[in-house]
Amino acid sequence: MKPSHGRFVDVLGTSVHVVLAGPEEFNHPPVILCGGLASTWHDWIDVSALLTDAGRRSIVIDRPGFGESEPLPAGRVPTVDEEARRIEAVLDALGIDDPVVLVGHSMAGFYVEAFARLFPERTAGLVLLDASVEKRPGALVPPAVRIPIARALARVASAIGVQWLLADAVRHVLTQAIPPDGYAPERIDDLRRIYRRPSYLTAATVEYAVYVDLAIELNRLRRRTPMPAVPVVVAAAHTGRRTPWGAQWLRRQQRLARYLGGRFAVVSPSHHHAMIDQPRRVAALVRTVSVG
Repeated sequence: MKPSHGRFVDVLGTSVHVVLAGPEEFNHPPVILCGGLASTWHDWIDVSALLTDAGRRSIVIDRPGFGESEPLPAGRVPTVDEEARRIEAVLDALGIDDPVVLVGHSMAGFYVEAFARLFPERTAGLVLLDASVEKRPGALVPPAVRIPIARALARVASAIGVQWLLADAVRHVLTQAIPPDGYAPERIDDLRRIYRRPSYLTAATVEYAVYVDLAIELNRLRRRTPMPAVPVVVAAAHTGRRTPWGAQWLRRQQRLARYLGGRFAVVSPSHHHAMIDQPRRVAALVRTVSVG
């Protein structure tokens, strides 16, 4: 089931693709769904449909370069502050003044937490879904070196056809998640079109290259700006297999929940993209913080 419709809004110098689903008149806070590195609106289709069935309004935002959104202007890279303000600008463009519940998957957890700290009056709750956790981030290679290398690698991979040939395989290896009802052929075709777009690969490699800078920026924001007193759920994805690294990841997610004063939950069995593997469980967690 696809969300009701998508549209484009011009915010912060970029045309951003958003997909809205659910009733336009709502009694609960709207839900903002933000995917992790290289995520697109496709990853949230099942969660959006379940929220719609529960009478919730949801908005999926494709960050610049991902999904159907335009890439960032030349020379610009993602920052925590700008991505948080992009969410605010999208809400303004859509005429949404009510406080919202924000769901941030993986590194988008940085962005939604920053939104909550910067715009507490517009935040009704947070769900951090297998979110990135960096206690003491640091980088040996400066961004002035990392970013040009990332752009060059993406450009070469596109130019020589590596992206075209391996996009499906790489995405499958990195994601591993499969919707409960599988992928419809037309959905696979649309995803393949997105994965093979040079701007998509550039956006993904650059965002990965600045990951440590984003973590440092968020930690600085944490020191100077408090979290609002809103419900928070930190949900860790777990395959169900007992491994040392899996146990370590759960401990890191539990520490994040304690730090934010939130509730800890485990989504299992699931790979990292829990919203694809376990949409019912994820939608249920969202509903626990979207009352009122």
